[in-house]
Amino acid sequence: MDIEEKLIKLIKSKKKGILQNELWKKAKIDSSKCSRMVAKLEKEGKISREPHSEGGSRTYLIKFTEKKEKPAKNFKLLMIGEIFSPCTGCALECVPEHCIPLSEWVYGLEEEGSK
Repeated sequence: MDIEEKLIKLIKSKKKGILQNELWKKAKIDSSKCSRMVAKLEKEGKISREPHSEGGSRTYLIKFTEKKEKPAKNFKLLMIGEIFSPCTGCALECVPEHCIPLSEWVYGLEEEGSK
């Protein structure tokens, strides 16, 4: 197990978070190396750090952050077969009832639905 995995495992083991000054001691690494690793993990979005004071000394409370997957975008509603809606990316300020490209696209929807 490498140091990064070890740190993440220690951070995950504490639901309310772990103080950075405890983390480097439990991981058995020096504080400066721990600081660099924590900064890297925070930059990657794997952890969060909050300033924390305890007994007059300043440290950080470190928490694991679950990275949530973005839902896949469903562009099928904007398409007929392989053709995007003409409104996708359109910069014209038109009246939809009088837009020829939109009307043709809507007729394509009707044809696609009758297949």
